Amino acid sequence: MATVQLAVASPTYKIPLALSRVAHKGQFCTYPEEFVVKNFRTWTPEGGNNRSATVEFDYTDDSVMPAIETKCHFNETSVNVGPQDLAARYACENSLVEFIWNERELTMVERACPFETENRPFEAAGWVTPNMKCTLSTRNGTADGQACSSSPSVLSAVFNSLEPRPN
Repeated sequence: MATVQLAVASPTYKIPLALSRVAHKGQFCTYPEEFVVKNFRTWTPEGGNNRSATVEFDYTDDSVMPAIETKCHFNETSVNVGPQDLAARYACENSLVEFIWNERELTMVERACPFETENRPFEAAGWVTPNMKCTLSTRNGTADGQACSSSPSVLSAVFNSLEPRPN
């Protein structure tokens, strides 16, 4: 039987005044509350191996309407979509979702109320620290490295920040 890392709670952020005004104007907005990451996997090349590291996982947020389900990847073709001078962010297949991976912690960033805040975008952020199980592996049979996957394979967390997107 699979175990699930679960954080059951409301989001730990307060709604910023500018965003709460959007809700009071009668516009439809469901704030992101929690998210689920499934099948989180990384591959890191061994020393002397010039291959690019990879990260891949599935992302779900069913606390918003419509729910978001998307795949997220990092590889040699990934481009930083985040603001300059901040940690590199990578877009998931659904462009409302971005992620930051720093070798220990996965930070998820999701656009909040995307249709109501087009001129001043807000984003929710939350993180999870996967327990990684790693083995030596060859990627495509050509390169030595560490293949890691989260255990358990389903990770749940809450968003704990709701702020304007940095420029």
